[in-house]
Amino acid sequence: MELSQQRKPTAVRRVEIANAALLLLAQQGSKAFTTATLAREVGLTSGALFRHFASLDDVLSEAVQQALIKIEATFPDPSLPGIQRLSQLASKRIELIRSEPGLAWILRSTEACHLLPDEALLQLDKMIRRSRSYLLNALSDGASEGSVRTDISPETLLIIVTGTIQSLIGMSGPSHQSSRTPQPKPAMILRELTKIIGI
Repeated sequence: MELSQQRKPTAVRRVEIANAALLLLAQQGSKAFTTATLAREVGLTSGALFRHFASLDDVLSEAVQQALIKIEATFPDPSLPGIQRLSQLASKRIELIRSEPGLAWILRSTEACHLLPDEALLQLDKMIRRSRSYLLNALSDGASEGSVRTDISPETLLIIVTGTIQSLIGMSGPSHQSSRTPQPKPAMILRELTKIIGI
């Protein structure tokens, strides 16, 4: 029997459980990822949890599916100019992942590589490859359009762009602003990055 007062539709509950699983993993690590802990996080009994999922691996697979839906929404319109596509993708991706610790765990944690089911890892790898290809195309198109420098190859510029995005994702988010050393805002760094790679 569910511990909450009102029973939610299965589809809603599955998304809720998947999101709770990611947050639990991001905040407490894989050792805390147990049936009992996850059930408690979403207000279910362990038995009720398994009415929605056959196993914890199924929960993780759904969590990856939910993450992929959110990541997919960060791809800008492919008809935009290359430099604009690059800037929008970087900005949206940084904002999304910095605001959702579970997504950061999926994409950046070595634990994720060991814990996620193989099929989920393959889907994540496919999304990562698609993101790199999208950025590379944006850089190549920008070079053809005259907005991205051509004295450095798009492949080399891609390393600079992806490295900057990864660094900005890893910077402390809004909840960690108590640091005495002020950190530059991601939007400012992305503007500077656009100047570096642009003409």
